[in-house]
Amino acid sequence: MSRRPRALVLSNDVPNSDYGARHLAAVFEAAFDAEVAEPLGGFGDPRAWLTSRRADALVLSGSERSVTERLPWMNEEADVLVEAIALRIPTLAVCFGHQLLGQALGVNVLRAPKRIGLHDVIPLSDDPLFAGLRGRATVPEQHQDHLERVPDGFELVATSDYCRVQAMRHALIPVYGVQFHPCYGDDVFDADDAWEETGLRGRFTHDGARILANAVGIFREWVG
Repeated sequence: MSRRPRALVLSNDVPNSDYGARHLAAVFEAAFDAEVAEPLGGFGDPRAWLTSRRADALVLSGSERSVTERLPWMNEEADVLVEAIALRIPTLAVCFGHQLLGQALGVNVLRAPKRIGLHDVIPLSDDPLFAGLRGRATVPEQHQDHLERVPDGFELVATSDYCRVQAMRHALIPVYGVQFHPCYGDDVFDADDAWEETGLRGRFTHDGARILANAVGIFREWVG
């Protein structure tokens, strides 16, 4: 590829916050030109939207919304995800994005007690997303919805007692969904008051940065 590849980051939590999208874009800037896009205005034809934006990689942020609301822009974003897979575009879908990916592929989204804090997930294979982590990863979680199962054509690559589908990957393409928020940094306490109640300010150490760096490397190698 002669030009610098482009990563599109969908800011699913606007207008409430663009925190997650900004942090994800900053990470992908190491190897991509990262553009933050807001989905609320819709997408139109999904293939035309992806090609007009020259998308070489796609990243979906989390959201305070629930995918079970099935708002029009969520349905259109689900169509974009299906088209991205058809076009073999590497994709990282985070939390809400992870659930939307599963839902777009026919998986039920279930409701559980709300979870917020640092928790361990267990990688189930030697998938490169978890390279450098020995048997478990500590990650930030902030969610209530979760996927009932892995979609057809995907593999389960990390799990936990609380949520079975913590991370999944397409069997043939680097399309990942992760239930946790690897992009959260120390400033999440200022961005979201709910984190203050966890008592983790000052000791917010986790493996999200390593997982994101791995994702960037996987995607950059894929696009060439």
